[in-house]
This record gives sequence, structure tokens and C-alpha cells, in this order.
Amino acid sequence: MKGNKAFTLIELLVVVLILMLLATIAVGLYIREMERARYAVAKSTISEIERAAARYALDMSAYPPSLSLNPSLNSSVAASGGGCGYAEEALLHSIGGSSTAPSDPRWGGPYLTIKNEMLDTTGGPGDVQILDPWKQPYRFVRRNDYANFGTRLPAGHPYQATETWYNPSTVQIISRGPNGVTLSDPNFGRDIDDVSNFGL
Repeated sequence: MKGNKAFTLIELLVVVLILMLLATIAVGLYIREMERARYAVAKSTISEIERAAARYALDMSAYPPSLSLNPSLNSSVAASGGGCGYAEEALLHSIGGSSTAPSDPRWGGPYLTIKNEMLDTTGGPGDVQILDPWKQPYRFVRRNDYANFGTRLPAGHPYQATETWYNPSTVQIISRGPNGVTLSDPNFGRDIDDVSNFGL
């Protein structure tokens, strides 16, 4: 009579250990690739917003306005450098009008077609935010310059900051990246994980 063949406890533990090791490697690769994909989406969205702003500027002779979220209404967004609400409104609906009845006859939009999830912070004009892959609003800023970019931003505006200007001929757009924060004035958009259109 032949003896019964069976796995020993050590053999079972070795098999379980090998399976756990393979699972750990697979999960690590998956997480890394997902993060790389998020960076690619953020970069692509920033490029699309930049192109839309350029088309808007051709029609309107000025770039879309930077966002001025009222800090009392949404202190967390304003304190972190604001978002892109008024730019989003200008590109999709025209400021003070709609895509079917724009307030300015020169407006030829909508200029933006992205379908990113948006966050409406207060329900007021300019408060709808285009969100990056980490669910934070992009930060859109046109240069605070009378000659080239229209009306100077009022004192107290969240974007009145004297940040470093990397894009002399266009707007600056950043995603704060996975950590959700950026460096403070004058280095907005220069945190190690930020995604921007600075071209550096």
C-alpha cells in the first residue's frame, strides 16, 4: 500500500509566500502606473486649457480672467492659491452671458471641451472649478499687466501676488499634484510634484 502524498506545512507556507510576493510586486506596479497616468492627464488638461485661453485671447484681445474666489466663501481654495473658476466660465459660457447668448459679440466659444469632474464651491459665478486627477482645482493666472493682459487685478485679489512669471507670452496653469499643495509666493507651481505649463 502506497503512502498518501500531501503537502507539508513548509511547502504550503512557501507557496503562500511566493503568491504574496507576486501580489506585492503587481500592486506596486499598478499604483506606480496609475500615478504616471494621472500626471499625463494633468499635463494634457493644462495644455488644453492653455490652447483654449489662446483662442479666447484671439477673439477677445485679452486672456480669460484669473479666479477671485471670495476667501470668506471658500477659504481652503483661496488660501491654497485659488483655482480656475472665472477662466472656466469665460472659456465655456462667456463672462456674464451663456454659450448661446454671450455678453460680448466677439466671444466665439465654447473654447474648452474637457469633461473633467468639476466642483461647484458656492454656486456663484466663477466658482465652478475644473479639477485635476487628484480632485484639486487647477490654478489659472493671467499676468497682472495693464499693457498686455487687460485690467489690473484689484488689491486684495488672491492672484495679486508677485509670483515669479515663467510664461511671458501666455498664462500660467498649475496642478498642485498628489500632495495637493504648492510652494508659497513667489514660487507657485514649483513644488516637486506640481504639474505646470512653465516649460522649464
